[in-house]
Amino acid sequence: MVNRDIVEAAKKLIVDCMGTKEDEKLLIVTDEKKFDIGYGFAVAGRELGFNTTFVEASSQTKGEPTATVAAAMAEADVEFLITSMSYSHVKARIVATERGARVASMPLLTTEIAQEYLNADYPFIKKTSEKLADLLTNAKKVKIATEKGTDITFDLTGRSAHADTGLLTEKGAIGNLPAGEAYIAPIEDIGTGKIVVDGCIAYMGIIKDDITLMLKDGRIIDIGGNEGAKDLKEFLADKDAEALGIAEFGIGTNPAAKIIGHPLVDEKVWGTIHIAFGMNTSMGGTRESNIHYDCIINHPTVWIDDIMVMNKGEHVYK
Repeated sequence: MVNRDIVEAAKKLIVDCMGTKEDEKLLIVTDEKKFDIGYGFAVAGRELGFNTTFVEASSQTKGEPTATVAAAMAEADVEFLITSMSYSHVKARIVATERGARVASMPLLTTEIAQEYLNADYPFIKKTSEKLADLLTNAKKVKIATEKGTDITFDLTGRSAHADTGLLTEKGAIGNLPAGEAYIAPIEDIGTGKIVVDGCIAYMGIIKDDITLMLKDGRIIDIGGNEGAKDLKEFLADKDAEALGIAEFGIGTNPAAKIIGHPLVDEKVWGTIHIAFGMNTSMGGTRESNIHYDCIINHPTVWIDDIMVMNKGEHVYK
């Protein structure tokens, strides 16, 4: 039986966040692990009267979607990607948005998130995310430090930041729902220092203990810690070499989000930043990989160029 709470939440996203029009083709992509949630979105689209296609595929942990899914993505106008693996950074998504499709990427969406976190203050998120994205776009560097030992600087020269606002009504728009971040792809071969991850890691959940990542020239050269470090090494064991390379720096801008061990929500949390590794071609970078995973850090102090924008997790810019 379809979950009516999900159907009603989906209706708001289809109309308000995506701005779907009656002559547009709506696509819901899901897999067997997210079938019930994806089907709820399909029911919502059909009850609203939209031309809705529902595609279910096998779940994945890396790589591109199947040719059938990619073909469907190449044809739709509005797309919800409700899958076990993030399609945000795959080539099929890039092709879709370059053609003009508007895409909401919702990897690992759960019933809890659909019911509790999809309603957000999107006007506030939009204002804050765009402000930070402008600061990052106009900057040459970002420095991050924490009391636990994080100390690293990334080069942003020539890179454009993105605001994840939750309002995906413009042609070619791409974002997550729930929304709330400003993010950028740093220069891939710059960044030597230490990152202490104390929040969570995408696909691994809330970490058991702090993990220390040592970077040289934008790549992880050592993973230190106890059980959490062991888990991360096991997670990376079947990934390609570029999974160790810097991909993204982002700042969470959603005050309603909480760390729950889920990347769709965790990277949006107010007072946190995230540093991701692996693929970043989808956000203006040059690194190719079969994975993109975010590491969430609590209570950071952040300088964009020489301007402090966060002080131990508190936003201090104007």
